[in-house]
Amino acid sequence: MRPSIHIQERARVILIDDSSIVLKGLQAALSQSSRILVAGIARTEEEAGTLLRTSRPDVVVLDVRVGRASGITLCGMIRKSYPNTAVLFLTADDDTYTLRSAILAGAQGYLLKGASKEAIVKNIEIVASGQAIVDQRLTQQLLAWIRDGRRTAQRERKGDCSSIDLRLLSFLAAGKSNKEIAREMNITPTAVAACLRTIYKRLNVSRRSEAVRYVVQREKGSLGA
Repeated sequence: MRPSIHIQERARVILIDDSSIVLKGLQAALSQSSRILVAGIARTEEEAGTLLRTSRPDVVVLDVRVGRASGITLCGMIRKSYPNTAVLFLTADDDTYTLRSAILAGAQGYLLKGASKEAIVKNIEIVASGQAIVDQRLTQQLLAWIRDGRRTAQRERKGDCSSIDLRLLSFLAAGKSNKEIAREMNITPTAVAACLRTIYKRLNVSRRSEAVRYVVQREKGSLGA
């Protein structure tokens, strides 16, 4: 479990975004807080890696996309390599799938751009203290995910696939590699491989071609219905 930051201590924060304007604005806003210290900023995945090694921040604030790199993948790497570092997404992406991916990657917070300076500071302090937070504007998406999860669990008990499984399988049927699927779904290739193993087991198949056949047969059945 991540140790929390005592209220009298300053949380060390690094900011990752490919926009200089966003970074300067965040840096200016956070400099007004007596409980936050901006330890550095990064515009690329490479710069972020260097900062993480040298600064060892308490909180990383990043977007879901950093240039061509995936912020979701970067979040997973941070949580694996630096388990005492919390991740807070600050992004314009408000779709349910991205929110799910961020949470599954280990993010402690998800805030939409356009939030007030006070809200950003407060959210950083919340995740720095070891708690989790999701933008109130995403409450409906979060509840929908929980409801969908319950329905998915019921389907999985019957041997069927969830909507996310089917999306992954559709990329598989299109001939995409694990790396290409990871890029499409904004997750890591390792996560794709793990998902495929789970799907294979559920469908009682052992190879990609058999999984693709399942997709084709399912689509034929839908067309014939």
